[in-house]
Order: sequence, then C-alpha cells, then structure tokens
Amino acid sequence: MKCPCCGSEKIDVGIAWGKTAGISGNLGLLYKAGVFVGTAQVFSALCLSCGTVLRTYIKDKPDREWCHKPPVIGTK
Repeated sequence: MKCPCCGSEKIDVGIAWGKTAGISGNLGLLYKAGVFVGTAQVFSALCLSCGTVLRTYIKDKPDREWCHKPPVIGTK
C-alpha cells in the first residue's frame, strides 16, 4: 500500500480505535442486535510519514443491520 498524499510505503495497518476517559460506552459502528445495539470495533491504516488515515474498516462481519441514526440517550 502506498500513501496517495506523500507517496510513502511506511504504512501501519490494523490500528484499533480507542476511547478517551471522557467517553462512556463503546466507540465504533453501531448495529442492531435484537432489541439491543452492538458496536463493531473500528480499525485504520495509517501513513507513518505524513499521518494520513488511508483506510478505515472493521474485522467483524459486515453483513449486519447497521444503524444509520445515532442513538438518542434517554429513550427506549
């Protein structure tokens, strides 16, 4: 893989997205799991030369019922 911004081939893949202390709950793509909402862990590929995020993806199964609206806190 080559960075389209700087041309570097120094690419680190499989970097997991995390959360900071100020965020409660999971960070990732939301999907419906029955009456609940699940979160798929998100990963990225990063150019180590210029810092460009080249690709964002999940390793979980992509054939899910994905949520297209953010959850509204305090509703059922």
